Amino acid sequence: MAGYVDMKLDYSFKKAFSDREQLRAFLNDMLRGERVVKKVEPRNPEWLPSSPRNRKVLVDVYCTDEDGTHFIVEMQYAEQKYFKDRALFYDCMCIAQQGEQGEAWKFDILPVISIYLLNFVLHKDKPMDKYRTDVGITDLDSGEIYNPKMRDIFIELPKFNKSAMECVDDSELWIYLIKNMEYMDVNAIYFPFTKDSKFTKLLQAGRLANYTPEELDQYRYALKIYRDSKNIYDFAVEKGEKKGFEEGIQIGVDKGIQEEKRRVAKQMKQQGLPIQTIAICSGLTEEEIEQL
Repeated sequence: MAGYVDMKLDYSFKKAFSDREQLRAFLNDMLRGERVVKKVEPRNPEWLPSSPRNRKVLVDVYCTDEDGTHFIVEMQYAEQKYFKDRALFYDCMCIAQQGEQGEAWKFDILPVISIYLLNFVLHKDKPMDKYRTDVGITDLDSGEIYNPKMRDIFIELPKFNKSAMECVDDSELWIYLIKNMEYMDVNAIYFPFTKDSKFTKLLQAGRLANYTPEELDQYRYALKIYRDSKNIYDFAVEKGEKKGFEEGIQIGVDKGIQEEKRRVAKQMKQQGLPIQTIAICSGLTEEEIEQL
C-alpha cells in the first residue's frame, strides 16, 4: 500500500479536516481574502428532514465561524448527474435549518458558503484549465451581487493539472495535496509544503503510518467499497453499451446502460451496501434505489 492515503475519500478527508485549525486555514485560503475566519465551530453534519416523506442530508464537513456564517465543505469522489442541483439543495437545507417558529423571527438568515471539491468534470462546457467556479446570487443586468447570503465554490480536480512548483497561492497548494497525496513519496521533501505548518500537518494527517490499526481498517474498508462498487458500475456500463451497439441503434445504448445500472444497483442493495454508496456509484437517485 502507498505511503499516503487517498485524501479524496470521505473517510480520510473528514479525518484530516476534523482539526479545527486546519479547517480554519483551509477556509481562509479558499476564500482568498474575501473574508477572514478567526474561529470555527464544528456542527452536526446531518440534517434531519422536516417530515418523514423528505430525505435527510449528510455533508462531509459543516461548521460556523465567529460571526455565525455557515460553511459546508464537501468532497465528492464519484460523478453524479445532478450535482449542481444537489449543491443547491444542500445550500437551501442549510438556510432552512436556520428558520425559527413564531412571528419573532424576521428571516434574518446568516450567510452560507459552500466549497465543493469534485473528482470529476462538472462544467464540461467550460475550458479544461478553468478548475474553479465561483457562484453567487447576482443581478443579471449588472452582474453585481444581489444577495450575499449564499455562495458556492466548485473545484474540479481533473482540471487542475499544475505541479506543486506551479501553484500560485496557498489555495492551489491545498488542491494539489488533496488531488495528488496518494501518489506522493513519504520519503521525499516537497519544498512548497515546508513553508507552512498547515501543509506539513495535512501530510502527517494523510500518512498511513500515523493511522491506528482501527483507522487503517476503516480506511481500507472505505477504499475497498469504492473500488468494488466502481468496478461493478464500470462493468455494467460497458455491458450496457455493448448490448446497445449490437442492436445497432443508439436508443439501445441508453436503454442497455439504464437497465444494467438498475440490475447492478439491485444486486448491490441485496448485498447490504449503503443506499448512499449505491447512489454514488450507479448514478441512480436514492428514491429509485429504494424502489428496486
